[in-house]
Amino acid sequence: MKLRQNLWECVLLVGVLLGHMPALAEEWRRSGSMPMTLEYDSNPTLSATNKQGVSRTKITPTYNLIGTYGVDEIKAGLALRLERSSNEAISQNREDPILSLGWRRQTQTGEFGLVANYEQASTRFTELDETGQQLRDGTRTTQSLGGKWRSTVSERSTLSADGNYKQVDYDQSGLTDYANLTAGLTYSYAWSERIEPFIRVAASHYEPSGSTLPSSDNSTLMVGVKWKESEHLEWTGQAGASRVSGATSDTGWIGSLAMRYLGKRYDLLLDAGRYVKDSGQGGFVESDQIKGAWSYALGERTRTGVDVSWRDNKSANPNTIRQLTVWAGYELSQFWNARLYYQRRERQQTGFADATGDLLGLSLIYAHPGF
Repeated sequence: MKLRQNLWECVLLVGVLLGHMPALAEEWRRSGSMPMTLEYDSNPTLSATNKQGVSRTKITPTYNLIGTYGVDEIKAGLALRLERSSNEAISQNREDPILSLGWRRQTQTGEFGLVANYEQASTRFTELDETGQQLRDGTRTTQSLGGKWRSTVSERSTLSADGNYKQVDYDQSGLTDYANLTAGLTYSYAWSERIEPFIRVAASHYEPSGSTLPSSDNSTLMVGVKWKESEHLEWTGQAGASRVSGATSDTGWIGSLAMRYLGKRYDLLLDAGRYVKDSGQGGFVESDQIKGAWSYALGERTRTGVDVSWRDNKSANPNTIRQLTVWAGYELSQFWNARLYYQRRERQQTGFADATGDLLGLSLIYAHPGF
């Protein structure tokens, strides 16, 4: 039996569950934001031989609503990414919606809930970020329904389960529409106030649509530990094995090491690891990745930072992507912020010349936490 089904039937199920709850919550909290950005991209296609620049104007109105009724919480979100380009042949004008609806219930021993999402996004940015592919501008549509459950087993141990069904569709050739079903189980034990080891098992089923490609499965086993070294510093390390079967059969190691430091004036986030993920290339792809983010408060209203990333994509077209972003932000008032940023992108692929691109942007952000 094919895995792929109409996701909106699942969304309807969420609506039915919510319909059994009282129409009016005890409390509603509303928030909204509207980032407005003007940017120039020197090489949006990351071409090594035919660089063409483009200017873009972006506006993303966002509205969030949270309602509580006793032990139940409802979350809804709506956003629309509006984008206008100086050259549509290079970068399309866009109107990409983002919708989310979630429900969570607190229990005496934990919690459980459901969340449904719908999102459209540019394939140029999604595929470059996830697999390093150079593509013409198109649209990826993602619909998903996920659930989580968590409960304390004893005074120190916790058991949690999660599942997610995702349906991905593309409007251009060269990419495979697919559905992916994932389920996982995690057991953690509070060894002390600072150390919490855990073990996780998970399985995913990948089902391509409208192609001759076979389905494939990915199973993983991970062990790890969370370590709170101090009030400001936390570590999370995990390692294990991943097996992908179906179109190919491969067993290898996966894992990651993450560090988070939140200080009085500066924050530092680091993450390095090997991951296996579903993709539009017809199955699961493996990548090695390093990410870092540093920010520093120059004053009460001014903050600056640097974000770096390196990703080695081991896909059908192996490549390496490097990105460096330098930014500075200033709080204009209680609800208004300004941000200036510069980004450098580099792409390397065997048999092709290296490609680079520069991005310069200025954002004006309105955010209201409770209107």
